[in-house]
Amino acid sequence: MGHWDRKNVPQKGWECIDFYDLCADANEVYATCEMCGQERIRYVHVMRHPDFYDDLLVGCVCAGKMSDDYVNPEKHEKILSNRSKRRKSWLSRTWRVSAKGNDFLNVKGHNVTIFPAKYRLGHWCFKIDDDFNQNTYEDKNRAKLAAFDLLQKYNEKI
Repeated sequence: MGHWDRKNVPQKGWECIDFYDLCADANEVYATCEMCGQERIRYVHVMRHPDFYDDLLVGCVCAGKMSDDYVNPEKHEKILSNRSKRRKSWLSRTWRVSAKGNDFLNVKGHNVTIFPAKYRLGHWCFKIDDDFNQNTYEDKNRAKLAAFDLLQKYNEKI
């Protein structure tokens, strides 16, 4: 059930406050656009309106109509799509092995190293340059993807 036909829901004047990929950490996850109730969406635009009680999670087309901005929602989806492609190829990159037997990758001036957790048997950690991440991961690939995600937060195009 969508909101386009509801009289208490503003049709214009919405602002996109965030956007994200539902499949960033999983395979093929989709939601239904809360505005039209029809569209299956992967890339979610979080829309806010000062006269509405809640944020709405919508797709690109509805985000454009709600904000009267038909350029930025498409840009947001392109950013998320490109990030998804880079993340998928991250694991298939040629990781080298250090003298200590740890996988590492030098990318954009950063050294990313994956190594066994010292105090959690069977778990993995990572460091970027000299910054050790405090979390542990159940397998090596999850540690690699967490390192990718952290690099992305620093706006590194990898």
